[in-house]
Amino acid sequence: MELEAVASVVIEKLKDMLSDEKADKRVIQKLKDMLSDEITNKRVIEEALEKLKRVIADTDEEQRNSEEFKKWAEECLRSLYYVEDTVESFALGVARQKKKWAFLINHSSVLKNFRACQKLRRKMKRIPSDIKRVIDKKSKDTGKQHTCSNGTTTHMGDQNGDAAENGDIKDHNNEDSAESKVRVQQHSYSMIPEDHPIDKIPLRCVPNKFLMFDRKKYATLKYTNSCDEEEVEIDKKPQRCVSDKSLMLDREKQAKLMYTNSYDEEELDIFDIRQDVHDLVERLTKTADDGRALIVQIDGEMGSGKTTLARAVYGSRNIKKHFGSGCAWVTISKESNESDVLRNLLKQVGNSNDYADLTPEELPNRLLECLNRKKYLIVLDDVQSDQWEGLKTVFSDSQNGSTLLLTTTTTVNPMWCVSSLQNVKSLGQRYSWSLFLKKAGWDTWEESSEHEVLKQRILGVCNCLPLNIVLLGSLLSTKENSDRLDYLQKILKSQTNWKTEDIVSLSYTHLPYHLKLCVLYLVLFPKEYDIPVRRLLRLWLSEGFVERKPNIFPEDVVQENFNDLVKRSMIQISKLRSDGSPRRCRLLGVLHDYLLPKAQNISLFHVHCSTSSGEDLVPWNVRRLVEHASSKNIYSDASRLEHLCSYLSFNFQRKDTPAKEVGSLLSRIIDKGFGLLRVLDLEGVYKPSLPLNLGDLFHLRYLGLRWTFLDALPSSVGDLPYLETLDVKHTNINNLPTSMWKLKHLRHLNLSHMRLDMPKHSDRNSLPELLTLWGLSVDGESPVKNGLDRLLHLREAGITFCLSNCEDLLNWISDLTSLQSLRLRSKNDVGHPSDFGKQPLSLSRLSKLSHLNLLGELPKLPENLPQGLKLITLSLSKLTEDPMPILGKLPQLNVLRLLSDSYMGKKIVCPQGGFEELRVLKLWNLKNLEEWNVEERAMEKLKEINIRCCNKLMSIPSTLMKQRSLKELVITNMHEEFKQNVKKLMSGSMLIIFLWQVTPTCSLLRF
Repeated sequence: MELEAVASVVIEKLKDMLSDEKADKRVIQKLKDMLSDEITNKRVIEEALEKLKRVIADTDEEQRNSEEFKKWAEECLRSLYYVEDTVESFALGVARQKKKWAFLINHSSVLKNFRACQKLRRKMKRIPSDIKRVIDKKSKDTGKQHTCSNGTTTHMGDQNGDAAENGDIKDHNNEDSAESKVRVQQHSYSMIPEDHPIDKIPLRCVPNKFLMFDRKKYATLKYTNSCDEEEVEIDKKPQRCVSDKSLMLDREKQAKLMYTNSYDEEELDIFDIRQDVHDLVERLTKTADDGRALIVQIDGEMGSGKTTLARAVYGSRNIKKHFGSGCAWVTISKESNESDVLRNLLKQVGNSNDYADLTPEELPNRLLECLNRKKYLIVLDDVQSDQWEGLKTVFSDSQNGSTLLLTTTTTVNPMWCVSSLQNVKSLGQRYSWSLFLKKAGWDTWEESSEHEVLKQRILGVCNCLPLNIVLLGSLLSTKENSDRLDYLQKILKSQTNWKTEDIVSLSYTHLPYHLKLCVLYLVLFPKEYDIPVRRLLRLWLSEGFVERKPNIFPEDVVQENFNDLVKRSMIQISKLRSDGSPRRCRLLGVLHDYLLPKAQNISLFHVHCSTSSGEDLVPWNVRRLVEHASSKNIYSDASRLEHLCSYLSFNFQRKDTPAKEVGSLLSRIIDKGFGLLRVLDLEGVYKPSLPLNLGDLFHLRYLGLRWTFLDALPSSVGDLPYLETLDVKHTNINNLPTSMWKLKHLRHLNLSHMRLDMPKHSDRNSLPELLTLWGLSVDGESPVKNGLDRLLHLREAGITFCLSNCEDLLNWISDLTSLQSLRLRSKNDVGHPSDFGKQPLSLSRLSKLSHLNLLGELPKLPENLPQGLKLITLSLSKLTEDPMPILGKLPQLNVLRLLSDSYMGKKIVCPQGGFEELRVLKLWNLKNLEEWNVEERAMEKLKEINIRCCNKLMSIPSTLMKQRSLKELVITNMHEEFKQNVKKLMSGSMLIIFLWQVTPTCSLLRF
């Protein structure tokens, strides 16, 4: 049980409360004076926790699995959670008193708060004695004695001399409630209220029956006129209103982004499956002789790479070309039943209402109707034999060239199978050893008899399975070179018969305690879910999982934690940006299955996933509620949500029906006086209902509304003093309430192309901590001077402007010396792309800038570009001078995108030795470009060239085609002569070429 990690989070939250500038200063100062020893220095609590660690360390595996030990650990856990809730309830009570009584708060009611502080102090002082009490209880049960650090033996009772008092624990959630006092059990555990029937309910918030997570529809992201989520290729038509049809298309796009089932090219080499992928793609694009569905089964033991192989096949361009949008992926858990799988499939291949109200008996026929409309590929990942028996009849009548791909650990017997069983082979010893050394960070390995014995021992432990090799090697990579060998030998001596489960356990057990809650948090996402890295890091911050360090931004600390988990292979990067930075990540299914019980044991969250056919009651004192299915009865008993600190919804059942249940939940929480919610993440939930008094959620840190298409925000959002993240990207919100300028802790603001209207008499120190401002629209009425120019700490800025004079705006941007990512788009009054003024951009002071995206006419390319730039995108710049000599001098440039009319000349020359780090080059819609030359030693690391609609360009430089680094050439809508010239240059080359013909569409310029 992760008691250390939980204790660390609790202590950090206490520190945060002590630094609260919003609560009454006199009360907080009194609280600081009384709690300085117990909290600020952590001395008393840390001594108790250190002893707790020693007790756990002295407990052997058999004792840890005993019911007595589990009960003992649960008491410790409840004590920690209760302290957390008590302190935050205290802060909530002070805030509500201040809001309710206004001027009286500094007079009569302040004495009441002092008394509350005294009671809180008594509770805090009892934490060590309570921990010692449960330790002694364990000692008594096991016949062992444990001594404190001073050598004395602890016994039952209060070591601090403060006896528990009836009525000590004051309920500050509702000051006027007649039931505001709770009695304390003096005879047993002094921190648990009697009126919560804890002994009568399961202590684990996640039920033992873990139902399959719902999956959203996946459809391929075809080559369109956009490079990625943030980049939109445009034509020159004015902006139009978004219709209902386009709104639904946006919903589909949002679904694609969430469930990409993408893979990293590096995985093909790690698992040595590149040839297997090629062979399987060819097999899956064939049709059985009788026209029935071809079924291919991938079989292998845990950690052999079955899912990785299936994912690589599923993401193949040839598969997408063959099946189009008729692709669906379902990851199946052991507890999944037939209805779960069929509903999941209907979400992906049907329409929004295909599955919502169907009975289990109606599901098969409805799915068959959808599948018979077109050719499809369905992947059933980790299907068991008994599950397949109930599913195979659904696909028996398909005679349209469709295909099924199964991954299994045990052989299943399909009704028909054209191809033979695909067994995932183990890696060879030579390849396994090479992979291990690479992951462990060893450049060389000593050739001696002793090291040869150790090498064979390692290969035997890993059993030539990729997952075992990667996890063990990644664990060793975290150690210094001088300690690595001793550490490895110690690990190998700890056990004789190793299995994959043991190596997974080893990787998790050896995590620093501050990373354990971070990785456990990933389990609340659906299995094999592609998690946006941006979303995950901000959630970790809002949950309080990141220890604050002096003079270091919390965002930098959380990024270090993420990088550490990636290095340890506990988190897998599932999608990269063009510049190689991680965009999406996932938790491997094997790790998900291993970590789920651990998350259950500390009551980390409860997943509500029942449908109309079943019941899933929320347990008492649930801390995090994760919703996967709509059910009105979940909100019938709001008292169960008293200690709710996070609510995340993945309920995407209907794309056209507003999610009113969310408003019901929040209203009940607020009306009951509960206000401990820190995270409200509704990303992807269609138009959730938000209560007008949302601002009463005093502790709220994270409000995620991306892809909700919400129309408005309650004005009370400005009353959320601790709000750190507000994400309303991809919504219909046109204006934010002016009250938001009061948010002193807001750090990340993602908008959907809207203005920020600052009040005339607003605080000069408005939004002092804002780091991200993305999706901002600036026009002649927007306050730049004495407004936006107060925001000087931005790290990310995405701005669209419509200004006759943009001097003030560009001057402000030139002062943002902390800026790392900048996107600027210029438009005129009718929505056409416009210009950046007559003066060249001045970016020389932005030394930290790494990403630059400019849309609009430039007088010339700035010569003083920041030397740290890694990614540059230019659109409609209309440059007349060749930009390559300037861009080629940037030493760290990885990705260069020259899009529509960014350059109007006929010739570009890449200078000698230039572009030394360039990996990706995109040339799109350069209508006048005829000639492209590359001089010696230029672009020597280029991996991908993407050319589209350059109608006068005749060929690609032969020097590039000869480079070994070049792996991929994508050609779209190019004339026949160009294609033939490229093919001639390719003679004997291993380069992969993709030829595409895309029907031109009218792309809207969205601001």
